[in-house]
Amino acid sequence: MKTVGQVLKEARLTQKLEVGEIAAVTKIRSQFIEFLESDNFRQLPNATVARGFIANYGQVLGLRPKQLMAIFRRDFAENDQGQIVPRGMVDPVTKDSIWTPKSTIIALVVAIIVVFVMYLSYQYWLLLGPPSLTLSYPSENITTSEVTVEVAGKTDPEATISVNGQLLVLEKGGQFYVRLPLNPGQNILTVTAKNKTGKTTTINRTVFLTPDN
Repeated sequence: MKTVGQVLKEARLTQKLEVGEIAAVTKIRSQFIEFLESDNFRQLPNATVARGFIANYGQVLGLRPKQLMAIFRRDFAENDQGQIVPRGMVDPVTKDSIWTPKSTIIALVVAIIVVFVMYLSYQYWLLLGPPSLTLSYPSENITTSEVTVEVAGKTDPEATISVNGQLLVLEKGGQFYVRLPLNPGQNILTVTAKNKTGKTTTINRTVFLTPDN
């Protein structure tokens, strides 16, 4: 998109007019006309003068001043010192900043509250929810020729653990291990963890014993 200075210069060249001729008609100094055409508005006395020059120059060229002003406002604005600068340079200064020291404090307080609520929710879930339980061995539907099988896993340190009704002693960190005898054919292993509130978590594993002939 063309700037207002480019529009003015292009119109002047199209009409084959010299800068001096425009200066003579508009009573605007040639140097100021060159500043207008190069969008060098900082060299003009102030924003009011610049807008007047643009309107006067445009009328001489047969251009509509309102359209020129619209193009001018699209690309340029007036800062607090009355200077004309590119719009991108003045907007961040003239607009009030949303983020303030007060906003920072509020954000920190909200973040702390959210973390605290999440922590309480997690503790509440640990207290009232079922205990965690994972089995590292055996996997489901394994076939073995050994007459015993290793059962190993982990649960909450405060929970109790049983395998097919047999209570086990938890090791440090909630680890447990036991080796159980198998019957020929299909064997169902039921591992149950129970916490202090009576909530349970159960995992079943199927192991097939195929004795060697």
